[in-house]
Amino acid sequence: MRRTEGPTEESRAFLYDMLESARKVHEYIHGISFEEFWESSTVRDAVALRLAMIGEAARRVDVKTQKALPAIPFAQIGGLRNHIVHDYGAINFRIVWKIAREDILPLVGVLKKYLAE
Repeated sequence: MRRTEGPTEESRAFLYDMLESARKVHEYIHGISFEEFWESSTVRDAVALRLAMIGEAARRVDVKTQKALPAIPFAQIGGLRNHIVHDYGAINFRIVWKIAREDILPLVGVLKKYLAE
């Protein structure tokens, strides 16, 4: 079913920010193992930063747009951002890896579809 009214211009910009960072996360981990991810502080830091950026953008998407995208767990994404930003030393990079491997491509798909409508 097609929406009659899309996101605000500001929310659309935040959704594009989320999409860009999600694409970057996928690019950073594509073709590497967890061991390679773990051994590269550069990749770990880049992925964590991009996940924090996704979370920051997600927190700024208006409620109406969030409701139009029930497949995206906006609150959880924002919570991950808070954890990365405020508790960086306590990050479980196995969880970061799991998110990057399992959740990023579906997020890219949902955002691309929504933004194309």
